[in-house]
Amino acid sequence: MNTQTAAWPFPTIMPNTNTPVTYTPEVTSEIKARLIGALKQYREELHASAKAQNVGIVHIYNDGEKGGLTVAYRKCNEFNSGCMVEVAVATCSTDDAFSKKIGVQYALEKFFDGTTIELPLLKSYEARDVSYAVKQAFTELYSSI
Repeated sequence: MNTQTAAWPFPTIMPNTNTPVTYTPEVTSEIKARLIGALKQYREELHASAKAQNVGIVHIYNDGEKGGLTVAYRKCNEFNSGCMVEVAVATCSTDDAFSKKIGVQYALEKFFDGTTIELPLLKSYEARDVSYAVKQAFTELYSSI
């Protein structure tokens, strides 16, 4: 048996590339369950990190319609006339059904990766609530698109 070729230079028995890999339904469902569990844990860790860092979430979408936005935000600077809010936006295509769970994941990933912009808020908005102001700003933007 040839133990070494130019395409497989390691001194070991070459794998048989003609044998297809098959999975039984039990193995497939176990793999799927593990992946779902890992994704759930990842999302929980994102939520915990967001909570610890005072990152808020707002959703902008129309019930019964496709598409929407999820915005992750946090106050970053204070001024006499207002404040700056750091935001990251995850968009859902108008061809797809809006999912809050997926939107939160993508918005938080962007936020923690530093894919953010700063949005100025005047004192009049800030006095009400930062989440209200962020939602109003992005709702106006989304409805004009």
